[in-house]
Order: sequence, then structure tokens, then C-alpha cells
Amino acid sequence: MLPRTTVVAALLALLLPAQTRPREGRGGGTPPRLEHLTVQERSFQSPALGRTVNYGVFLPKEYETPEAKERRYPLLLWLHGMFEDHRRFGVRGGAQVLDKMVGAGDLPAVVFVTANGDRASFYVNGKDTEAYEDLIVKDLLAHLGQTYRIAESREQRAILGVSMGGFGALKIALKHPELFGTVAAHSAAILPPDPDNLGPRFKRMLESDFGRRMGLDRIYGNPIDKAKWRGENPIALAETIAKDQVRGLQIYFDCGSADRYEFDETNLALHEALDRRGIAHTWKLVDGGGHGWESGYNGKCLPESLAFVARALSAKAGRAGLEGLLAPGGEGGQGAPASRPAAKDR
Repeated sequence: MLPRTTVVAALLALLLPAQTRPREGRGGGTPPRLEHLTVQERSFQSPALGRTVNYGVFLPKEYETPEAKERRYPLLLWLHGMFEDHRRFGVRGGAQVLDKMVGAGDLPAVVFVTANGDRASFYVNGKDTEAYEDLIVKDLLAHLGQTYRIAESREQRAILGVSMGGFGALKIALKHPELFGTVAAHSAAILPPDPDNLGPRFKRMLESDFGRRMGLDRIYGNPIDKAKWRGENPIALAETIAKDQVRGLQIYFDCGSADRYEFDETNLALHEALDRRGIAHTWKLVDGGGHGWESGYNGKCLPESLAFVARALSAKAGRAGLEGLLAPGGEGGQGAPASRPAAKDR
């Protein structure tokens, strides 16, 4: 006979309306089984937010061995998407990709940290929100440096992200190029650099229920503070940043041509802005690719970004090899800009 608590739980699951049941995968879920990494959930006190903040950390299994006690590891910092948290990467398949690549030697042993940027912070110090950029660039980096054996050089630090986190990773890397040597983003949630030129499709999106939940008025003010908007926008940053500030920054980003939010168009605009400035980067428009973990897009493209990071971290690649690999606007050193497929009905 089943325990009474089990029977009650099963009945509640059947009786509760679907919309009131916990949504598996948005945060919680079954922890991944890993062969080459260990995973922990940790927390620290953030002065920027004035409270305790959680994060996840994946460590190589060798990390605690006597042989590795003097070794320092590259840091990879992952920023999650909207309405997610630091656990999302693990429960939606990212951890398995990371584990497999470390095991195969396709990615060196690293300290891989998943930050918690709340549901819709966009990793910005907002006008009416907490200081989430400071959480990342000041508090979390300082805490990690004091807690783990992390390499101290900028070249051994990378920031990555998806959707809202892709926006955050690109924005932070361009605003603070002294902190990270590599940035990689998937389906970055980039809007046009001038809020007056959003266009009909983005205006519809922002006026929808999804747009209201984004809470951009809390970040940029109502009416929008245009200087604030441009100061946080990756396209505007690419158009204005001094080239010598981003010298050596390895930049990768991709987006699907069937992205349901049509962020492919603004990611393409970022590519074009970087190309006009002659700032080296790798951009990929994935034909038919969707948006997010559910579409399968993130799982498909994550090995690409991690391989890019691995090449950037590798001392064996050498300066000449990286320059060939990261020809401005091209892929694989070919120097040809990624083309956009013919427009499709969506």
C-alpha cells in the first residue's frame, strides 16, 4: 500500500489546474548526472543588492585532489535567460554538454559558474531596479576570486549567456572589456539602439503580455531615458566604443533565422556595426534555428560557443591562429560575412 503522503501528492497533482502547478525546468528539476564535473549550489552576500544571492558552480572532479591544489582554472560565467535562474543551465541540458566536452578534452578544465540575474533584470543597474550589473562585475567576480582557484588574467575569463543573458554578456563585455577576454552569446535579446525606432514588430512585442513582464520601464524609466537605453545597448556600444578598448576581446554570437522574437534582425545589426568598425568577431545566423532551450536551439549551438571559448583559452592557438580564426565579420578565418536567408513568414 502506498504511503498516505504519496497518495495525497498524486491527487493534488491531478486536481490542481495546470497553470498552478510548478513549471519544471524554469529553475528546479532533477540535477544532472555528470561524469567529469561536480555541481554545487552556493550563495554569497551581494553588497549591490543588499541580500544573499544564489549561484551554481561546476568544478572539474580533479579540483579537490592533492595534485591540483596549486592549480588555477579559467573562469566561465554563464548568464541565464528571462524568467529563469542559475539552475536552468543544468536542468535543460547545458550541464551534459559541458560535461561531455570536458571529458573529451574539447574544453579544458574550468570553473563554470551560473549566475542568478533574477527573472527580468537584463543584468542592468536599472532606474527602478536593483543593481544587477554591479552584482556581476563587482560582487560575484570578487566573491569567486576569493572562493575558488581562478586564473587572474582577463584572457582566462569568459562570459556567456542566452537570450536575456546573451544581451547581458555582450553588454557587460563591451562595457567592461578589461574584465573578460572572451564573450559568447546565443539568441541575444537585443533591441534597436534608438527606442524611437523600435518598429512595428518590436512595439507589438513590448505592448504584449510578454513585453509587460519584461518591465523595461522599471529599467529605463517611463518615459524611456534614451541615454540610459543607448548606454546599455550592445549595438550602440559597438558603434561608439574605442577600438583599442576591445583589442584582444574574442567575440562570438549566433541567432536562429526563425527566432520567435525576431532577434535575428538585431543580432545581424550588431554584426554589421562591428563589421563597420573593423572589430573582429564571429557571427552565425543559423538557418531555421528557433529560440531558447525548448526549441532545441541552445543545446545545438552551445557546443559551438564552448568550442570558441576553448580556442580562445588555449595557449596553443597562438596569436596568429586566433587572428586567422576571428577574421572580422567572418567564420573560420574566411572573412566573408554571414548571409541572411530569404525572409520567411512567421
